[in-house]
Amino acid sequence: MPGVRYLLPTPTEKANLFEAYSSGFPPEREGASVRVNMISSLDGATAVGGRSGGLGGPVDRLLFSVLRSLADVVLVGSGTARVERYGPVELPEELRAARRQRGQAPVPPIAVVTHSANLDWGSKLFRSAEQRTIVVAPGTTAAVKLAQAQQVADVFTAGAGCVDLRAALHGLAERGLRHVLCEGGPMLAASLAAAGLVDELCLTLSPKLAGSVGNHLVGGWLGSGGMWLTRPGPEGVPFLADPPPAQVVRLEPVHLLEDDGYLFLRMRKASAGAGAGE
Repeated sequence: MPGVRYLLPTPTEKANLFEAYSSGFPPEREGASVRVNMISSLDGATAVGGRSGGLGGPVDRLLFSVLRSLADVVLVGSGTARVERYGPVELPEELRAARRQRGQAPVPPIAVVTHSANLDWGSKLFRSAEQRTIVVAPGTTAAVKLAQAQQVADVFTAGAGCVDLRAALHGLAERGLRHVLCEGGPMLAASLAAAGLVDELCLTLSPKLAGSVGNHLVGGWLGSGGMWLTRPGPEGVPFLADPPPAQVVRLEPVHLLEDDGYLFLRMRKASAGAGAGE
């Protein structure tokens, strides 16, 4: 892939995205492993005009497909699915062939986390999916809404009032979907991090400044008393029922790639015994 190069761990002039991101993930353990993929401007914006496309470039879009091709399931919050106009996963034949060789379905399904189950059941995400879309909702969701969802999606419940993310990941793992790729939005990613459920972060830094527009990467809970730095999404509540205790999770660098000013940072949860940093 001309132009993509390693800056870390060893500077080189060429890097292969598939090889760079397929090694060492998911970790070998029971249950689901979570890889978060996000893009951010240099000043922390994750979207411009409500969508992330204005920040990306050709290699970022290619990485988006590569990471999807490695996952068992793509996890997304309902607000992001609406705003980004999500459809089913589409992959080129070479990535489909690699999945079949690994014993995976040709494409991964998308799992939508929703507190209200107020989704457009006629959208292509549900009507045109090669792998049936999954809906994860609280057990307190109205039966009539769950029944609507079950007509076009596989549905399971986790938690009450709002989705219990740990239970949601357990439910995905029970279905054989253990390599989870979370594509956001920032509130879902922050909630997973706050609950200690993120194993790896793949962060693209776009060589752009977005000022005060759009959502921002720091979109989670701060401090033990806590407040959300971004407004709640269309469903009005965060992905955690209660503020988590203040904690610092240390990540270790796996690699840093560069292309046309874009930086592609892959960070992994620090091994046991590593300090939290200063």
